[in-house]
Amino acid sequence: MQSISNFRHHQSERNTKRVLSEIVLRGPLPRTEIAQRVGITQASVSRITRYLLDVGLIQETGQFLDDPKPGRRRVGIEICPDSGYFAGIAINAFRQDVAISNMANETIAKRSIQFSELENAVNVLDTCAQALVQLIEESAVDRSQLVSCGVSISGAVDPRQGRLRDSPTLGWKDVDLRASLESTLNLPVVIESIPNAKNFAARCFGPAKHINNVVLFNCSLAIGSSVIADGTLLRGSDSNVGLIESLLIPDGDSTGSLAPLDSIAGGYGIIGDSASSGSLAQFRMAQNLMDVIRRDSNQITGTIRSLEEAGRGLAYAIMAANSFLHPQMILLSGPLTESSIYRNAICEETAKLVDQQFADSKLNFFAISSHEAAHSLAIHHYLYEIGDLANIPKVSERAVA
Repeated sequence: MQSISNFRHHQSERNTKRVLSEIVLRGPLPRTEIAQRVGITQASVSRITRYLLDVGLIQETGQFLDDPKPGRRRVGIEICPDSGYFAGIAINAFRQDVAISNMANETIAKRSIQFSELENAVNVLDTCAQALVQLIEESAVDRSQLVSCGVSISGAVDPRQGRLRDSPTLGWKDVDLRASLESTLNLPVVIESIPNAKNFAARCFGPAKHINNVVLFNCSLAIGSSVIADGTLLRGSDSNVGLIESLLIPDGDSTGSLAPLDSIAGGYGIIGDSASSGSLAQFRMAQNLMDVIRRDSNQITGTIRSLEEAGRGLAYAIMAANSFLHPQMILLSGPLTESSIYRNAICEETAKLVDQQFADSKLNFFAISSHEAAHSLAIHHYLYEIGDLANIPKVSERAVA
């Protein structure tokens, strides 16, 4: 009998989280549509939404949703933005940010941190954690309502172990991120590479909603990627799916020779430098690349040529991804996509290599910062992985606190 009771409890908890997920990601929704999406009875949805209303996680919109069918008009249900909060930490060669978002994934506080060098991983992590603690104290967020912290970082990440396996742009190797951050923050910490975090954000809150097959390219000093196939993020045996820096593409000269993707399509190729230097040099290269991106509107011939060549180079990687993965959408993000010259070159060359319809219908530029991806990751993880609804106090308890 105990096993049956446990099964029913887990089934009820799972259904509650599925209902909450639908409301967070697609609300406002009427109860009838939630039942259809989740695949449970309307009676079960009514019971679950009553519980979520009682604990203050959701609210009725107070407005009727349009329904062409005759009968009872449908009331929308949406998330209460202040029912829970998520922290985010973003670390890359360009910038380091800490942020806080509410349950509706709206950034309510953010702070940028400036490091003179990134070589010392322990120092960077401790400084970021302390800055986040201070940001929490200065904001109006009730500490008891903080659910978890998401971390998006450059490099190959093992999220199960909470370790950064390797990050050439930071100069870090085999760093235990989770232990270092959780000891200071006293929060569960979930960690992903920047491309993976952005891909999750796109599926939850961005242009890839309802899409189960997505490839994302993050265009920065290096080119990273993330693959979601049949709704599942692909990782590989060593968390190395998406590390495509050694992919060979035409180098653009008349000899027909090949070169690694990063040296053609990434920031390293644009500024004419390599990825082998230390973290201080990486930081300077990141600043140099941002200067190039900012100059692209000034019609400087050398800048235009380098950005165009890089964009055309990335089109070969896009063609290869489409050839063997056949995604429904290809997302392009990162600082390089801020350049209109780079974007246009990608679209034009992709149209030549594949076809114009593909370039028009499947390419999508996704503007999202690394810190936005970090707290989107935390929300995604809460909804789909480890979320415990009991962690968020009821409205009456919050009022007393």
